[in-house]
Amino acid sequence: MEFFGKAGRLLVALVAVTAIAACSDRESGEEKTERIWPVKITAVSSGGDVAARQFAGRVKAVQTVDLSFQVGGKLQEVKFSEGEIIPKGQLIAVLDNTDFRRRVKEARVNVQLLEKTLDRQRTLAARNMVSAQQLDETESNYELAQVALENALQDLAYTKLTVPFDALVTRQLVENYTNVQPGQGIVRLQNVSEVRVQVSVPEKLLATIDADRVESITASFEFLPGRAFPLEYREHQAEADSVTQTYQVELGMPRPDNVQILPGMTARVNLRLKQARGEMRVPLSAVQTNADGTPYVWLINEDRSVSRVDVALGTTDGNTVQITEGLETGARLVAAGGQHLYEGAKVRNYVGDAGERQ
Repeated sequence: MEFFGKAGRLLVALVAVTAIAACSDRESGEEKTERIWPVKITAVSSGGDVAARQFAGRVKAVQTVDLSFQVGGKLQEVKFSEGEIIPKGQLIAVLDNTDFRRRVKEARVNVQLLEKTLDRQRTLAARNMVSAQQLDETESNYELAQVALENALQDLAYTKLTVPFDALVTRQLVENYTNVQPGQGIVRLQNVSEVRVQVSVPEKLLATIDADRVESITASFEFLPGRAFPLEYREHQAEADSVTQTYQVELGMPRPDNVQILPGMTARVNLRLKQARGEMRVPLSAVQTNADGTPYVWLINEDRSVSRVDVALGTTDGNTVQITEGLETGARLVAAGGQHLYEGAKVRNYVGDAGERQ
């Protein structure tokens, strides 16, 4: 019995040792597998490549104004509907001009009277029958009467309100037959002589790009699938948003025919940037920082191991960064997933793009 007891204990020990060895083998295999780190791989690009950026944009008016009369009176008629697009120069509102026409008539009669008086006095002055002072006063009164007539005619013209630019009527501010004051808003207009698209641009991108690097800027709209409209730079704000640190940039395009693109609509703005010849660029995500603050990248060797390479950086467009020292064109780098790597670690590409060498 003692023999069988010892044998049993020995058998249990052997089973335990075997199990421990098996676990150890599995852990060793897992540890070996874990050392082939999944990463995203990129290549150093150079000269002539085009980088694309996309922004969310919003259509806005060139300007918004409350149009008003320069004289007061009773609003007699409006010739517009809210939401209507009105061409430049079209009549949109009229005041009752009865009093203004009367003032023009009075001023014209006064000019005619003084003109006759001035003619008589000039004839008498030639005979020394009128003093020079009296003639001067009559000439001054005649000139003042002409100015009064011009003012009366101008006020009469002010009773008609025309559109100063191609405009979208957004709101009627005063009802018909209301007495209005000079400068009181009658109608709110938005200048839609062209389509303006506003986008928020990161400070790094705005600071580093110039016109020579822009390949193209286009806008697309969800309600116009398959169409892209070329945009041109108009202006940008000089102060960054305090929260997002982005700048508002306005782009413009001609108003397309037979399409209503109105302020407030959303747009997708596509920016394509050219690289200078010989300029090497990598994704910003590929660059990491040493303890002393200097930048480095993980270079992928032929055997899939990685090496830390210190680099010098140039300008960035917010998505990629220029490499001025440390790399050669075509070198393969770790673009993402490199935070846990170490010198000599093996990697594989988890993206698996068809054109990427594994």
